[in-house]
Amino acid sequence: MLTKDQLKVLMPINLFHTMSHIFPYFLPILCQVIILNGNPISYTQTGIISMTSILVMVPLTILVGFIGDRLRKWRFELIAIAYLLIVSHTFIIYVANSFAVLVVASVVVGIGASVFHPIALPLLSQEFKEGRNYAHSINLIFGTFGSIITPIATIGLSNWLDWRTTTLIFGIFGAASFPILVVLLLHNKKNLTYVPEETIVMGEKVIKNSQTGMDNKAKRRMMLAFITGPLIAIVVVNVLRAGIFRVMNTFTSFIFEDRFGATQFKSALIMSLILGMGGVAALISGFVSSKIGSLKTYIVSMIATTIACVAVISFITALDITNVANSSWLLAIAIILFVVMTASFYFANPSANALLAELMPLQILSTVFGVITAIQIAFSAAIPPLFGLIVDQGYSLPYEYLIIFVLAIVPLSLLLYVKKKIGFKTPDQVEKERTENQKKNSQENPGN
Repeated sequence: MLTKDQLKVLMPINLFHTMSHIFPYFLPILCQVIILNGNPISYTQTGIISMTSILVMVPLTILVGFIGDRLRKWRFELIAIAYLLIVSHTFIIYVANSFAVLVVASVVVGIGASVFHPIALPLLSQEFKEGRNYAHSINLIFGTFGSIITPIATIGLSNWLDWRTTTLIFGIFGAASFPILVVLLLHNKKNLTYVPEETIVMGEKVIKNSQTGMDNKAKRRMMLAFITGPLIAIVVVNVLRAGIFRVMNTFTSFIFEDRFGATQFKSALIMSLILGMGGVAALISGFVSSKIGSLKTYIVSMIATTIACVAVISFITALDITNVANSSWLLAIAIILFVVMTASFYFANPSANALLAELMPLQILSTVFGVITAIQIAFSAAIPPLFGLIVDQGYSLPYEYLIIFVLAIVPLSLLLYVKKKIGFKTPDQVEKERTENQKKNSQENPGN
């Protein structure tokens, strides 16, 4: 479990994680409201606005990850500055009178959104060591809370008031929260304990872990030394899972609207329920994976996701074949199935973050995490247009969820390969081996 000081570090990061799931998703959701209210913005322009922030995030996420390993003492300050940028984009939206201004807002939020994950998530793995699974699971549920309230608050307030007033409310809320969040963050900075090892073992060689003691060529060799088969497999798995996540979050609500006649707001409520249950699953997973290990939990999650996806497709297919009229109990069954599918998927989230930290030195974790996150963002941006193109060709939902089946069965196969290569280990075993290797390194290389 986590200590009192660790919880003090975790809490402000959790709150910033909630905000990082509220504000970056606000504009794409708001664009749907703007279109419905007869404003001069098309669906194509909405897609461009959403794509703009993603295009900004891809290179910046890599850069921020690189910076995170080198400006370790300023990571909290970077998170705070990024939050200011994210909040500021709501005021740009508020005064927007054209598509171009909305694009500017998307660029600004993309810059701010590039910072939190490549800084904060590696920090959790570095600070909490064998307790990282607990930390990631608790942190994830706070992020999920942000994902839950954003569509409800955005659509609900816009229907009650208007989209500009809603934007102003979000902006004022974000600005008013900033001093509180910053005080919590900086006050607990003193509880950070992680200090990188002075050397890193690379095969038979020992590399100094300092900018003055390692030239660029040595740094590149160090990075390449840790690109192993299991690491590549985990990266591919995480990237494919990013595609699943984006498809589920983008298109699931349409099934409840198109197949079961739910209103836009009711679909938003259903999505919030589904995401909430996913967050609960992630929280439980953190405690489970701390006992049985990250890889074993990851494999169980992908097996369950694959089975649940088949169940969803089979259920809707049965409705089509029997031509049964919509009813409340059919809607309830559909909600339960999607809850199971989402919960099984979210069950792997803490393990996905923790396992990456188990396969490489913590000293380069932010750099590697930044690169992987950038690849995930790019892939998750490309999958929804492909998914939508299939739908537009005349195929009806949810048969396109076969894409999710493929994106689940392939990672499962890769995880079984990883298991064959490295076996199952608990977080305690991983940290024990890491500590023993560090002691051995210090004894064999006392001058480094």
